[in-house]
Amino acid sequence: MNVVSPLANWIPYRLEYIDQDWLVHWLYLGDKRMDDPFFDETIRYCRSKQRRVSRFESSSGAALLKANDMTALKPKAFVFHVSRCGSTLLSQAFAQSESCISISEAPLLDEILRSNEHDPSVSNAQREEWFKAALSWMGQLRTGRESSYIIKLDSWHIHFYGLLREWFPEVPFFFLTRRPAEVLASHKKMKGIHMVPGLVDPLLLKMKGWDGEAVKWDFNLFAAGVLMHYYTELRGILELGSRFNRFFDYSEGAKEMLESFSEFTGIELETKMYERLKFHSKSAGLTFDTEPKVEDVSTVACREAYKEFINAI
Repeated sequence: MNVVSPLANWIPYRLEYIDQDWLVHWLYLGDKRMDDPFFDETIRYCRSKQRRVSRFESSSGAALLKANDMTALKPKAFVFHVSRCGSTLLSQAFAQSESCISISEAPLLDEILRSNEHDPSVSNAQREEWFKAALSWMGQLRTGRESSYIIKLDSWHIHFYGLLREWFPEVPFFFLTRRPAEVLASHKKMKGIHMVPGLVDPLLLKMKGWDGEAVKWDFNLFAAGVLMHYYTELRGILELGSRFNRFFDYSEGAKEMLESFSEFTGIELETKMYERLKFHSKSAGLTFDTEPKVEDVSTVACREAYKEFINAI
């Protein structure tokens, strides 16, 4: 007889440093698939359901992260991106298949990677243990139909490439880029947190000097600087060389992006994945319209960094 673990369908979703100790918060998924455009949406939905049952939160010490005895998939690919370059559409397309677990920007993974910002004593070995344990919880087999596991990271995790490649030496890393004018035009409409000075550690973004007084600076200039450093970092990764890395620019097309990722990772495409490309990446209910030409607010340095990277591919 198969015994279902009492922790089945539970996943860790937040890591918090309180009173010199680490606390893990837990989320009960029930039968909810993790197929939202962003993992924050899954968290909000499940927490709302939990509050109807109990006013208490489920939390534990970090040691419970290692207590997973359930069968879980290993990551099939990590998706890196410069933001607003098709990564959400890519993760959404593969999320359409019940055979694919597609995690999109889970806050917990970022909190683990950046845990030493709160506690400098956290070692790389500790972060690796937590990170892999978190992936195992989120990659648990819940229906028995799952066969592929994709993790889309936050854009600034490009700067964690060395660490992540050390932890996952043979896992495919798929890097998505886009022309700077189009990326920055999207952020001009609605900025991501990494494009707002002070919301993400400026040292992490390679933006030393943009600290507490940064809000007085030009937001477009800051965003162009962040993007420039992404391209510069990607050029360095490209020069390192790895057969487990692939680079794709969104200007080549959404369909081509899907097919390149499939060919690289070995994850088979389904008709429903192509169908998802017809709709807005962040809202499956909105039909996608071709984007109009945009004003280029990128700096010369940003455009040059992009051009150097693209010419090197």
